[in-house]
Amino acid sequence: MALHSMRKTRGYWSFIRALHKGPEAAPAPQKDAVRRVFSGIQPTGIPHLGNYLGAIESWVSLQDEPGSVLYSIVDLHSITVPQDPAVLRQSVLDMTAALLACSINPEKSILFQQSQVAEHTQLSWILTCMVRLPRLQHLHQWKAKTARQKHDGTAGLLTYPVLQAADILLYKSTHVPVGEDQVQHMELVQDLARGFNKKYGEFFPEPKSILKAVHLAFPTHHKTKAVSLRTVGS
Repeated sequence: MALHSMRKTRGYWSFIRALHKGPEAAPAPQKDAVRRVFSGIQPTGIPHLGNYLGAIESWVSLQDEPGSVLYSIVDLHSITVPQDPAVLRQSVLDMTAALLACSINPEKSILFQQSQVAEHTQLSWILTCMVRLPRLQHLHQWKAKTARQKHDGTAGLLTYPVLQAADILLYKSTHVPVGEDQVQHMELVQDLARGFNKKYGEFFPEPKSILKAVHLAFPTHHKTKAVSLRTVGS
C-alpha cells in the first residue's frame, strides 16, 4: 500500500514544480494569495501517540480547510545524523503507510518524498548563500543539539533550518503548522523571504505560522492532551 502511494505521488511532482516555475507563477501580494499550507515530517518509523497529537492530527484537520495542502516526508533532514540507507528507505515507506492510516488523504492533500524533488536542495543552496553564519549559530536548537554531542556537530545540522526554509518557500506556502520550538526557525524563513524579495523582486509570500498550542492536564487516574491551532500574525 505504501509503495503504491509513493508511486502515485509521482503524478503530483509536475504540479509541484509548476508552482514556482515561470514568470506566470509570480505571486500576488500575500494578502491576496491563495492559502497554501506546507508541513514536513521525518521518516522516523511508525509514529507514536505524541507524533499524532503533536502534528498528524492537525494535518488531518487542515485538509478540510480552503486552499491547497502539501505534506512532505523530509528524508533529507533525517540524514543530519548517520542513517543506514536500507533502513531509511524502509522508514519512508513505513511513514507513508502510517500517514495514510491516520487519514492523510491523497484526494485532499499532496503527500510526497522530499528527496525526489531536486529543487529543495537547489533553493536551499541559494538561501544558504544569503544567511550569515552567526544567525544559524544563535538558533537555540543548534546550541541544544551540539551541547549533547561529543563534537561540534555537522554542517548539515547547522544549515538544516535553511533547507527547512527552502521546503516552505519552494511552494510559495502561505501557512506552516509549527510547534513553539520551531517559532525561531519560522522567523528565519520569513527573514529569508523578505531578503530574497528585496534583492530580486516580489516572489515569495511571507509565510505565517499556525502555532500548535499544546495544553496538558493530569487528572487523578489518567492524563489528557488537547491541541489547538492559531495563526500567528494573521
